[in-house]
Amino acid sequence: MSIKFIDLFAGMGGIRLGFEQAFNELGLETECVLTSEIKPYAIQALKNNFKQHNLVGDICKIPADNIPDFDVLLAGFPCQAFSTAGKGLGFLDTRGTLFFEVERILQEKNPYGFILENVEGLVLHDRESSKDKTGRTLRIILQSLNNLGYKVTWRLLECQRFGVPQLRKRIFIIETKDKYIDMDHFDKKRVVVGDILEHGMPLEDTHFTRCLLKHYKTEELHGKAIKDKRGGANNIHSWNIGLKDQL
Repeated sequence: MSIKFIDLFAGMGGIRLGFEQAFNELGLETECVLTSEIKPYAIQALKNNFKQHNLVGDICKIPADNIPDFDVLLAGFPCQAFSTAGKGLGFLDTRGTLFFEVERILQEKNPYGFILENVEGLVLHDRESSKDKTGRTLRIILQSLNNLGYKVTWRLLECQRFGVPQLRKRIFIIETKDKYIDMDHFDKKRVVVGDILEHGMPLEDTHFTRCLLKHYKTEELHGKAIKDKRGGANNIHSWNIGLKDQL
């Protein structure tokens, strides 16, 4: 049995990687029948990391008739419109309206299910009252998906519960045609950075590493964080090492 899927706003393929790994562990084969991405560096990473036979650009320009039939849609649709680091314009931002490209394809192709991912800020975006558990933007998205006949489940998940040594919350919206997906009973796995570090590897020689090592010895980097937030003895700012000019 082979599960066919498409990967929209693919980035470097993170959602695809987890999706394929999960199905392969169950003894099921997967086949990516279309990948869509527009950023040049991401496209190069996709080409390096995956076998691509149907890599396309802007999904807005791809008619649904040109998309092969598939079982599952994956989409980490652009998050800047909902992120607290952005302007928070939501659907008023053209990047926010790209969700409706996902809706268009689901409506026309009618796959079995899909997995959507976005930033934590989507949950409360455009909230009318501080007592509301969700904002209007998320409610519009969920209602749109329900109207297509899917049984929708969503959760805000913290990646450190799943073996990633990082504090990062993401909303996942999962739907199928015939049943609700349990998103509350995952196996927990906790690791720290030391558990995943590789040792004895050659140093990268890039503009970033040259800027960094010009100002710090390697032993001085332990416990440091690259952040452009002012303050904090352990913060390394991009402007301090010449990445964004210098103060």
